[in-house]
This record gives sequence, structure tokens and C-alpha cells, in this order.
Amino acid sequence: MLFTIPKKQRYVRELTNMSGLALCTVQDELRKLSAIGLVTSWSNGYQRFYRANRDHPLFLELLRIVQLSAQLPGANRSALHRQRRPLRQREQGRRNVAALSVDFPAKWRLFSDANKNSTA
Repeated sequence: MLFTIPKKQRYVRELTNMSGLALCTVQDELRKLSAIGLVTSWSNGYQRFYRANRDHPLFLELLRIVQLSAQLPGANRSALHRQRRPLRQREQGRRNVAALSVDFPAKWRLFSDANKNSTA
């Protein structure tokens, strides 16, 4: 998003809203891009603004890649999300685990009279 209009600066929440990503994800990616110098940032005391670093040696190449990718057909967003198993399959997976009955400890005969007599 910072390379679509390279002169435009955007603040973190704006990038979060535009991308649909979690705030921590956007902050983490911006931190990485800042560390390698691809983006620059400044703060007005309330918000931190980011923009593409036009002086970076890879700036023109990245700009070209972003412009070319804008011409490609859009991705099927539903294919990008992890598909969850239907509820029935999840429940069946739980049924495969042997369930302990409420009276299971009584079957051990730990507290039975016969067990007390044999230890005495």
C-alpha cells in the first residue's frame, strides 16, 4: 500500500483498516520494512506515519512490481483463508478419544472394603 502512491504517507491504523490485517501484524511488518530502510517514518506525537523510501536502491524495482501486480487479476480471497472442518468432523474427532465415565475411579476398587482388608 505504501508503494501504490509512493509520495503518500499513511499512519498505522489507516494501513490496518485498508489491509484488513491485525494491528500487531501491520506494526511487525512496518518494523521489518523500516529496519531494512524500505520505508521511513515520523511521528506527530499522536500517530506514526510511514511512506516508501524513494532513496532506497530497490525503490524503483519495488514500485514496478507493485504497478505490475495491480494489473493482474485479483486473488480469490476465500482461498487465502484456512478452511475449518465442519462441526460434525470436529465432534467425531473428539469421540475417538476414550471418554472416562463418571464412576471410573470406583471401578479401580481403591476405596472398596476388599482392598482395605488385603492391605491390613
